[in-house]
Amino acid sequence: MYTTFGSLNTALQTLHSMQQSIQTSSHNVANANTPGYSRQSTVLVAGHPYSVPAMNRYAPFGQVGTGVVVDRMKRFRDSYLDTQIRQETLARDGWEVRRDVLQQAEVVWNEPSETAINSQMSQFWTSWQNMATTPAETGTRTNLLADADALATTITDTYRQLKDLRTELDAQVGRHVGSINTLASQIASINERIRDVEGVGQQANDLRDQRDQLLTELSGYINVDIHEGESGTVMVSLGGKLLVMDHVATQLRVEADPANGTLNRVVWADTGQIAQVGGVQLAGGLSAVAPDRLGGKLGGTLIARDMIVPGQMNRLDQIANTLRTQVNTLHSAGFGLDGSTGLNFFTGTGAQDFAVNSVVLADTNKVAAAADAASLPGDGSNALAIARLATTKLMNGGTATIDQYYRSGIAELGQQARQAVLMTENQDLLVQHLEERQEQIAGVSLDEETTRMLQYQHTYQAAARVMTTVDGMIDTIINKMGLVGR
Repeated sequence: MYTTFGSLNTALQTLHSMQQSIQTSSHNVANANTPGYSRQSTVLVAGHPYSVPAMNRYAPFGQVGTGVVVDRMKRFRDSYLDTQIRQETLARDGWEVRRDVLQQAEVVWNEPSETAINSQMSQFWTSWQNMATTPAETGTRTNLLADADALATTITDTYRQLKDLRTELDAQVGRHVGSINTLASQIASINERIRDVEGVGQQANDLRDQRDQLLTELSGYINVDIHEGESGTVMVSLGGKLLVMDHVATQLRVEADPANGTLNRVVWADTGQIAQVGGVQLAGGLSAVAPDRLGGKLGGTLIARDMIVPGQMNRLDQIANTLRTQVNTLHSAGFGLDGSTGLNFFTGTGAQDFAVNSVVLADTNKVAAAADAASLPGDGSNALAIARLATTKLMNGGTATIDQYYRSGIAELGQQARQAVLMTENQDLLVQHLEERQEQIAGVSLDEETTRMLQYQHTYQAAARVMTTVDGMIDTIINKMGLVGR
């Protein structure tokens, strides 16, 4: 049977519900500027009414309500937008790495500049042209050797800088793997806490916010698949192998690549198998299909280390090797002022050790400007033949001169850098748009929270007045009924 004490309990339940609602709004206000926080709200429902059909039920007008209760704590967040944000963050961060590396490569080439390879090469050809005109002049020979040495030094220094850039990228791979392992361990730890909290029927809203933020951060490094289970935990897989399962995280590590001992490859720490980092990572580098499938900081770094920078180094090697081979072929057949012949002008095996022959560099008379020993010292025909190499199509299967091949490479690098800048900007705008959409759903509005708190406050005050009224009624029943006439 419904009693006066039932009214007192209804008012008390209202006070508790409003107090919890105010606490939730206070929590929202406090975290209005917290990154990754999703606003929360109490879901208020009517309490179970009195009473179930029974002999002692209150028959005249059926069930009577028992007030309000908090059914659950609702978390406002769109999981589909989270998935989109992670996918686009993966692409953005990958392009960002490639953009930075391409811009660094542009700085290394230092074009256009008077001290860069293009200007040095032009001066080198001009010096051979001057040599053809005045082959016996010591000053002309000295200038030629100085220009040749400057060109060789610039080529080797450019190659060294590119090699250093690749070494730094290789070290960056190890640092990224360390960050991935840390994030995976943190996600596994939060998984365990969420499982324990939600296993007893509560909502782990704040923990879910932390985990979502970590998952987004992880997606900035590597391409992972994320699936949530019934217990509230997430499974994170990489290339078909679980990176995080419940409260357990499987670690990655780097090891020296047997196909190239100077570089690291990413493997699973427990099995030593090569990790499928969003694409196909093969021994000795990435496969040809990998660039279209790799993303994130790690993927972008692998593309830069195994494809972008080696491509620049290979181009420089081809230039150095062609210069050395073609100039040496002509120079070794010519004659110096002292009658010497058979000397190579350049030495080395590529751009890394490209240099002017030290024997020639030490003695200007050994520069073989003449094609015939009998016509010394005034013969400069061999020097002219070398100078004409500047206009001979020796590169790309005979379709481009050395200078054209070099300039086309610089132009291609510039185009790649501009594309990376545009792609980074586009992806950044897309991520910002998605984050703004998520913020509209999950963000905290201080005006809305203020309005809600006023509503909760007024309801709380009204419930307190009800309790005071019921208290007076009970006081009348207990202390005043039956006292008339005493």
